[in-house]
Amino acid sequence: DSLERVVQRFKVPGVINYTALLLSPEGGTLYLGARELLLAINTSHFQPGAPVRRLPWGADEEKKRQCVFKGKDPQRDCHNYIKMLLQLNSTHLYTCGTCAFSPACAYINVQSFSLERDASGKVLLEDGKGRCPFDPEYRSTAVMVDGELYAGTVSNFQGNEPTIYRSQESRIALKTENSLNWLQDPVFVGSAYLRESLPAGNPEGDDDKVYFFFSETGKEFDYFENTIVSRIARVCKGDQGGERVLQRRWTTFLKAQLLCSHPEDGFPFNVLQDVFVLTPGELRWRETLFYGVFTSQWNKGGLGSSAVCAFPMRSVQRAFGGLYKEVNRETQQWYTDTGPVPEPRPGTCITSHTRHLRINSSLQMPDRVLNFIKDHFLMDSPVRSQPLLLQSHLRYQQISVHRAQGLHGTYDVLFLGTDDGRLHKAVRVNHGVHIIEEIRLFPTGQPVLQLLLDHNQAGAGHGHDGAGGLVYAATYTAVAQVPFANCSLYRSCGECVLARDPFCAWSRGSCRRASPRPPTHPQLWAQDIEDADTERLCQLANVSQPRPRVFLPPASGAPCQRVQLSPNAVRPLPCQLLSNLASRRWLHNGAPVNTSYLVLPDGALILVGSPERAGTYECWSLEEGFRKLMASYCVGMQELARGPLEPGRKVPAGHDALETVSTSRSTSAVGSAAARLDGKTYWTEFLVMCVLFATTLLVLALFLLHRHRDGMKALLEPGDASRHQKPPRKPVESLPLNGSSLPSTVPEHKGYQALQDNYIVSTPVHDPPGPPRAFSESEKRPLHVRDSFVEVSPACQRPRVRLGSEIQDSVV
Repeated sequence: DSLERVVQRFKVPGVINYTALLLSPEGGTLYLGARELLLAINTSHFQPGAPVRRLPWGADEEKKRQCVFKGKDPQRDCHNYIKMLLQLNSTHLYTCGTCAFSPACAYINVQSFSLERDASGKVLLEDGKGRCPFDPEYRSTAVMVDGELYAGTVSNFQGNEPTIYRSQESRIALKTENSLNWLQDPVFVGSAYLRESLPAGNPEGDDDKVYFFFSETGKEFDYFENTIVSRIARVCKGDQGGERVLQRRWTTFLKAQLLCSHPEDGFPFNVLQDVFVLTPGELRWRETLFYGVFTSQWNKGGLGSSAVCAFPMRSVQRAFGGLYKEVNRETQQWYTDTGPVPEPRPGTCITSHTRHLRINSSLQMPDRVLNFIKDHFLMDSPVRSQPLLLQSHLRYQQISVHRAQGLHGTYDVLFLGTDDGRLHKAVRVNHGVHIIEEIRLFPTGQPVLQLLLDHNQAGAGHGHDGAGGLVYAATYTAVAQVPFANCSLYRSCGECVLARDPFCAWSRGSCRRASPRPPTHPQLWAQDIEDADTERLCQLANVSQPRPRVFLPPASGAPCQRVQLSPNAVRPLPCQLLSNLASRRWLHNGAPVNTSYLVLPDGALILVGSPERAGTYECWSLEEGFRKLMASYCVGMQELARGPLEPGRKVPAGHDALETVSTSRSTSAVGSAAARLDGKTYWTEFLVMCVLFATTLLVLALFLLHRHRDGMKALLEPGDASRHQKPPRKPVESLPLNGSSLPSTVPEHKGYQALQDNYIVSTPVHDPPGPPRAFSESEKRPLHVRDSFVEVSPACQRPRVRLGSEIQDSVV
């Protein structure tokens, strides 16, 4: 966050989503792809308000209506997001956009910076299916190879058909086979083209290859949850598909796992965020390094952990030359295939060996080889690496690497973009990574979405100490430009050497840009990337007393910031370090502070006002033998007044600007300065508190009485005997045998009349009130005496008369 680190930012009002960046071959123009707009900026005038060429390219209204009709958000999804911007040739660029979920591609004339049109004036558009994603949030990758486009994206509206696709006019288009599940929901992060056929005439006679990097679901791991794995896949440039098997499909598609795991416990960082392919040159492709930024789906050690790993080309070739994994199509189980491998080896390009077998094209590959590759596209051995850099509370999202020439060797300088808008510059040294500096590019909450390096000397004349090379970073609303290095930031020999910046070296009293060529007088230049030996180098440079960034005389006569402490007052003394690798040392009157002092995590020293705390305090920064004074304070004690202050009299504040937290009490120990203050009575405060307490109790009592007022009324009212008198009990004789209450109406007893007519029993008939009931003919027919039974129970002498299935009580 140093103000001396110049960061130029470019933004256009109303323009968002800078998702595509492309630098012209000479480095003088930066092309930007945003939402419905393309921009061309002169890199020499990269600043707000600079002249810029604009090329609008929006989705037409018909496609927007169809997008809304398909259920997409008209404000977010139904626009043209530029997802691809590639150099086609010296005169044209090739670009693709989502075009409201109907992807399309077009050609840009570099000279006029306009879209190419046909004879009728209509823009020349190509179908973007298989080249550009439908959804603007989907990540894709593409690389242009001799006018042919190799893309990794999705090929349908739903986004569930991933593909690696090659499209061109001269040859047959090829893609992966979706029915064989060669890809499992991949998230593409990068691609690269390597000319492995060079040097020309080599004995292998291998073909050029295109590599793709992505994360996907690992179906070979049979766990309860889906396991994400990072992949590297490759195809051959000369692939033409099969003659009968795998027609118009890749015959050389192979993929392997990229495994970046912790060296101690093997914890995997399994989600690939970004990749950078560093190749020293076309002829030295065997020395290629694949740098990757990884995170983990399990978030060990807290959220936001990430790691940086590097994979050499020899490890990648070893994995692709090893055993295959085979999938059982019925059970979808994976296992290592240890059986014989067909000849020529499946997945290989056309080489001198295949030509010796009279196979000069993939169209001539035997069917047994192509059938084998259908189920053996995954390699058994992963490409392993251990993290060069681990961050437990920081999430890297982008990476770019530049190979820099130092005074004593060549070093890889890493530029890492974080998810909160910061840029880390680091150097790979001693089997690890040393972070040189951290730069704030964008406000918190705006991640670094794209990183692009200008390796040329474009920044040499821009006032950046001749540190040729620029870093471009993009976020949602802006693009930033920062030089590779600013050597004038380090103002002492110790700082310059401790930075371990390959671009900078100490010479003739200042930190200068280190020349890529060997200096004329090497003894006058001080640089040590491996050990940062400041004691040896700075003495050789005739700077035995390192000059700090802000000049301070020796500690004995250093000007200090005066601080006045009141008795029992607490005050922090801040100490800010310039390097996170340095350690602090606090001195009190020249001696290290003891354990009775409190030092906060940020390095501030906490003082409590007392006579023994007075004196001079110094904060020193120590790193690799380099010692620098960072802060100095002269602490004194304030003399408190013995009597009351006169009206209108003010206590002098002095020159102290630090915040003071007073903890002094009026009733301190006898003999202290505070004890000599006049006593103060608290009688008024005591009365006020008593009144407030009594009022609170009264309000609480009234509230309780109001809430339980109904219960209180019931307790206070006189009793009423009639309210609690029980109803009289009915005579036992009036109750039926079953003990239940009598029915409200007298039931009809069929058959009683019949018994009376037959002179067996005489039972009075109980007619219900109201009009007489009309009986049907069947009801008027009397029951026969054979259908009636008279029973006498010994417990109850009253006989029962059973009439059919009914039992009724009667008196004989």
